[in-house]
Amino acid sequence: MESTVTKLICANNGSMNVNDIEAMCGVSVRDVILNLDRFCLVVFNGEQRVVAKTVVRLCKSQDCHGCRNLHFCKRFLFGECPFVQRRGGCRFSHELTSGNNRIILKENGLEKLDKAELCTLLLQNDRFLLPPVCHDYNNDVGEYGKCEEREKCKRLHICETYLRDNCNCPRCHDFFEPHPFQSLQDRGVPVKLIGSLKSVYMNAEWLQKQDRAKQGKQAKAQVNAIAYTRNQSNRVPESSQCNGNTFGMLNK
Repeated sequence: MESTVTKLICANNGSMNVNDIEAMCGVSVRDVILNLDRFCLVVFNGEQRVVAKTVVRLCKSQDCHGCRNLHFCKRFLFGECPFVQRRGGCRFSHELTSGNNRIILKENGLEKLDKAELCTLLLQNDRFLLPPVCHDYNNDVGEYGKCEEREKCKRLHICETYLRDNCNCPRCHDFFEPHPFQSLQDRGVPVKLIGSLKSVYMNAEWLQKQDRAKQGKQAKAQVNAIAYTRNQSNRVPESSQCNGNTFGMLNK
Protein backbone atom coordinates (compact mmCIF):
# COMPACT_ATOMS: atom_id res chain seq x y z
CA MET A 1 0.00 0.00 0.00
CA GLU A 2 2.89 2.37 0.75
CA SER A 3 4.24 1.91 -2.79
CA THR A 4 0.80 2.64 -4.26
CA VAL A 5 0.43 5.84 -2.22
CA THR A 6 3.96 6.95 -3.12
CA LYS A 7 3.27 6.45 -6.83
CA LEU A 8 0.01 8.38 -6.60
CA ILE A 9 1.65 11.30 -4.79
CA CYS A 10 4.59 11.43 -7.20
CA ALA A 11 2.18 11.50 -10.14
CA ASN A 12 0.63 14.62 -8.54
CA ASN A 13 3.66 16.89 -8.10
CA GLY A 14 5.11 15.14 -5.04
CA SER A 15 2.51 16.09 -2.43
CA MET A 16 -1.24 15.64 -2.00
CA ASN A 17 -4.10 16.40 0.33
CA VAL A 18 -4.88 13.38 2.54
CA ASN A 19 -8.57 13.41 1.61
CA ASP A 20 -7.70 13.39 -2.09
CA ILE A 21 -5.41 10.40 -1.63
CA GLU A 22 -8.14 8.45 0.17
CA ALA A 23 -10.71 9.39 -2.47
CA MET A 24 -8.47 8.09 -5.26
CA CYS A 25 -7.37 4.97 -3.38
CA GLY A 26 -10.86 4.16 -2.14
CA VAL A 27 -9.57 3.21 1.33
CA SER A 28 -8.19 4.95 4.41
CA VAL A 29 -4.47 5.68 4.27
CA ARG A 30 -4.14 7.19 7.75
CA ASP A 31 -2.04 4.31 9.09
CA VAL A 32 0.07 4.10 5.93
CA ILE A 33 1.17 7.74 5.90
CA LEU A 34 2.36 7.54 9.51
CA ASN A 35 5.56 5.94 8.20
CA LEU A 36 7.83 8.97 8.50
CA ASP A 37 10.55 7.22 6.51
CA ARG A 38 8.31 7.34 3.45
CA PHE A 39 6.02 10.31 4.07
CA CYS A 40 6.07 13.78 5.61
CA LEU A 41 2.83 15.15 7.07
CA VAL A 42 2.28 18.92 6.97
CA VAL A 43 -0.61 21.34 7.40
CA PHE A 44 -0.96 23.76 4.49
CA ASN A 45 -3.82 26.25 4.14
CA GLY A 46 -5.66 24.45 6.91
CA GLU A 47 -5.47 21.04 5.22
CA GLN A 48 -3.26 18.06 5.96
CA ARG A 49 -0.93 17.20 3.09
CA VAL A 50 1.44 14.31 2.53
CA VAL A 51 4.86 14.77 0.91
CA ALA A 52 6.58 11.74 -0.63
CA LYS A 53 9.94 10.96 0.94
CA THR A 54 12.84 8.60 0.19
CA VAL A 55 16.42 7.91 1.25
CA VAL A 56 17.35 6.95 -2.32
CA ARG A 57 19.77 9.28 -4.09
CA LEU A 58 21.69 9.39 -7.36
CA CYS A 59 25.30 8.32 -6.99
CA LYS A 60 27.59 11.35 -7.39
CA SER A 61 30.84 9.41 -7.76
CA GLN A 62 32.41 9.14 -11.21
CA ASP A 63 34.27 5.99 -10.21
CA CYS A 64 31.90 4.13 -7.92
CA HIS A 65 32.59 0.45 -7.25
CA GLY A 66 29.25 -0.27 -5.63
CA CYS A 67 27.04 1.74 -3.27
CA ARG A 68 23.40 1.85 -2.19
CA ASN A 69 22.51 4.75 -4.50
CA LEU A 70 21.10 4.72 -8.02
CA HIS A 71 23.62 4.64 -10.86
CA PHE A 72 21.62 6.49 -13.44
CA CYS A 73 22.06 9.42 -15.84
CA LYS A 74 20.79 12.63 -14.28
CA ARG A 75 20.00 14.25 -17.62
CA PHE A 76 18.07 11.20 -18.80
CA LEU A 77 16.15 11.27 -15.51
CA PHE A 78 15.23 14.89 -16.24
CA GLY A 79 14.01 14.02 -19.71
CA GLU A 80 16.46 13.47 -22.55
CA CYS A 81 20.21 12.96 -22.54
CA PRO A 82 22.12 14.98 -25.16
CA PHE A 83 25.13 12.67 -24.98
CA VAL A 84 23.27 9.70 -26.48
CA GLN A 85 23.81 11.12 -29.97
CA ARG A 86 27.57 11.43 -29.54
CA ARG A 87 29.98 8.82 -30.86
CA GLY A 88 30.88 7.38 -27.48
CA GLY A 89 27.36 7.68 -26.13
CA CYS A 90 26.59 8.52 -22.51
CA ARG A 91 28.87 7.00 -19.88
CA PHE A 92 26.04 6.85 -17.33
CA SER A 93 23.35 4.17 -17.23
CA HIS A 94 19.93 4.77 -18.78
CA GLU A 95 18.51 1.55 -17.31
CA LEU A 96 16.40 1.58 -14.16
CA THR A 97 14.93 -1.89 -14.41
CA SER A 98 18.11 -3.94 -14.45
CA GLY A 99 21.07 -4.73 -12.22
CA ASN A 100 21.72 -2.82 -9.02
CA ASN A 101 19.20 -0.07 -9.82
CA ARG A 102 16.33 -2.54 -9.90
CA ILE A 103 17.42 -4.01 -6.54
CA ILE A 104 17.66 -0.59 -4.86
CA LEU A 105 14.27 0.54 -6.17
CA LYS A 106 12.62 -2.68 -5.00
CA GLU A 107 14.25 -2.51 -1.56
CA ASN A 108 12.82 0.99 -1.11
CA GLY A 109 9.38 0.26 -2.53
CA LEU A 110 9.89 2.40 -5.62
CA GLU A 111 9.80 -0.24 -8.34
CA LYS A 112 6.30 0.87 -9.43
CA LEU A 113 7.39 4.41 -10.30
CA ASP A 114 7.93 5.41 -13.90
CA LYS A 115 10.81 7.73 -14.81
CA ALA A 116 8.78 10.95 -14.47
CA GLU A 117 7.44 9.95 -11.03
CA LEU A 118 10.91 8.96 -9.85
CA CYS A 119 12.22 12.29 -11.12
CA THR A 120 9.66 14.18 -9.03
CA LEU A 121 10.55 12.13 -5.95
CA LEU A 122 14.30 12.59 -6.32
CA LEU A 123 14.09 16.30 -7.16
CA GLN A 124 12.48 17.08 -3.81
CA ASN A 125 14.64 14.69 -1.79
CA ASP A 126 18.10 14.73 -3.39
CA ARG A 127 19.63 18.16 -2.69
CA PHE A 128 22.37 17.54 -5.25
CA LEU A 129 19.97 17.77 -8.20
CA LEU A 130 18.79 21.38 -7.80
CA PRO A 131 20.60 24.57 -6.76
CA PRO A 132 19.75 25.69 -3.21
CA VAL A 133 17.94 28.96 -2.66
CA CYS A 134 20.27 31.84 -1.82
CA HIS A 135 19.35 33.00 1.70
CA ASP A 136 21.64 36.04 1.42
CA TYR A 137 19.67 37.20 -1.61
CA ASN A 138 16.52 37.01 0.52
CA ASN A 139 17.98 39.23 3.24
CA ASP A 140 18.32 43.00 3.18
CA VAL A 141 17.21 45.29 0.36
CA GLY A 142 18.62 45.95 -3.08
CA GLU A 143 18.89 43.88 -6.23
CA TYR A 144 21.08 41.20 -4.65
CA GLY A 145 20.21 41.57 -0.96
CA LYS A 146 23.23 40.52 1.10
CA CYS A 147 24.61 38.19 -1.58
CA GLU A 148 28.23 39.21 -2.15
CA GLU A 149 28.61 36.94 -5.18
CA ARG A 150 25.86 38.80 -7.00
CA GLU A 151 25.61 37.60 -10.63
CA LYS A 152 28.27 34.94 -10.07
CA CYS A 153 26.26 33.23 -7.33
CA LYS A 154 25.43 29.60 -8.17
CA ARG A 155 22.51 29.50 -5.77
CA LEU A 156 18.96 30.36 -6.76
CA HIS A 157 18.06 34.05 -6.54
CA ILE A 158 14.34 33.69 -5.98
CA CYS A 159 11.96 34.82 -3.25
CA GLU A 160 11.65 32.28 -0.42
CA THR A 161 8.22 33.59 0.55
CA TYR A 162 6.98 33.06 -3.01
CA LEU A 163 8.04 29.40 -2.83
CA ARG A 164 5.69 28.92 0.15
CA ASP A 165 2.81 31.16 -0.91
CA ASN A 166 1.87 34.21 -2.97
CA CYS A 167 4.07 37.28 -2.61
CA ASN A 168 4.30 40.79 -4.08
CA CYS A 169 7.74 41.83 -2.84
CA PRO A 170 10.41 43.25 -5.23
CA ARG A 171 12.44 40.00 -5.26
CA CYS A 172 12.35 37.53 -8.14
CA HIS A 173 9.19 35.39 -8.41
CA ASP A 174 9.92 33.76 -11.75
CA PHE A 175 12.24 30.80 -12.39
CA PHE A 176 12.62 32.02 -15.97
CA GLU A 177 14.26 35.29 -14.93
CA PRO A 178 17.90 35.42 -16.14
CA HIS A 179 19.69 34.59 -12.87
CA PRO A 180 17.54 31.68 -11.58
CA PHE A 181 17.14 30.32 -15.10
CA GLN A 182 20.93 30.23 -15.59
CA SER A 183 21.43 28.57 -12.18
CA LEU A 184 18.98 25.83 -13.17
CA GLN A 185 20.50 25.42 -16.62
CA ASP A 186 23.94 24.99 -15.02
CA ARG A 187 22.50 22.01 -13.11
CA GLY A 188 21.14 20.52 -16.33
CA VAL A 189 17.47 21.17 -15.50
CA PRO A 190 15.51 21.26 -18.80
CA VAL A 191 13.06 24.03 -19.61
CA LYS A 192 10.05 21.69 -19.45
CA LEU A 193 10.69 20.98 -15.75
CA ILE A 194 11.26 24.56 -14.67
CA GLY A 195 7.56 25.44 -14.64
CA SER A 196 6.85 22.82 -11.93
CA LEU A 197 9.72 23.72 -9.61
CA LYS A 198 7.71 25.87 -7.19
CA SER A 199 5.98 22.79 -5.76
CA VAL A 200 9.28 20.87 -5.76
CA TYR A 201 11.06 23.54 -3.70
CA MET A 202 8.09 23.85 -1.33
CA ASN A 203 8.01 20.08 -0.81
CA ALA A 204 11.78 20.02 -0.31
CA GLU A 205 11.51 22.69 2.39
CA TRP A 206 8.90 20.67 4.27
CA LEU A 207 11.12 17.59 4.13
CA GLN A 208 14.13 19.55 5.37
CA LYS A 209 12.10 20.96 8.26
CA GLN A 210 11.09 17.45 9.26
CA ASP A 211 14.72 16.31 9.15
CA ARG A 212 15.86 19.30 11.25
CA ALA A 213 13.13 18.63 13.82
CA LYS A 214 14.14 14.97 13.96
CA GLN A 215 17.81 15.88 14.38
CA GLY A 216 16.88 18.35 17.11
CA LYS A 217 14.97 15.68 19.02
CA GLN A 218 17.84 13.24 18.60
CA ALA A 219 20.35 15.82 19.81
CA LYS A 220 18.18 16.64 22.82
CA ALA A 221 17.76 12.94 23.62
CA GLN A 222 21.53 12.47 23.35
CA VAL A 223 22.20 15.40 25.71
CA ASN A 224 19.69 14.01 28.20
CA ALA A 225 21.26 10.56 27.97
CA ILE A 226 24.75 11.98 28.60
CA ALA A 227 23.47 14.04 31.55
CA TYR A 228 21.74 10.96 32.99
CA THR A 229 24.89 8.86 32.61
CA ARG A 230 27.01 11.49 34.33
CA ASN A 231 24.48 11.83 37.11
CA GLN A 232 24.48 8.08 37.65
CA SER A 233 28.29 7.91 37.71
CA ASN A 234 28.43 10.69 40.33
CA ARG A 235 26.01 8.97 42.68
CA VAL A 236 27.47 7.19 45.72
CA PRO A 237 26.29 3.56 45.82
CA GLU A 238 23.90 2.80 48.68
CA SER A 239 26.14 -0.04 49.87
CA SER A 240 29.01 2.45 50.24
CA GLN A 241 26.78 4.79 52.21
CA CYS A 242 25.74 1.95 54.49
CA ASN A 243 29.32 0.79 55.08
CA GLY A 244 30.38 4.34 55.83
CA ASN A 245 27.63 4.74 58.42
CA THR A 246 28.45 1.40 60.02
CA PHE A 247 32.13 2.28 60.25
CA GLY A 248 31.25 5.56 61.88
CA MET A 249 28.99 3.86 64.44
CA LEU A 250 31.66 1.30 65.38
CA ASN A 251 34.14 4.05 66.11
CA LYS A 252 31.83 5.94 68.44
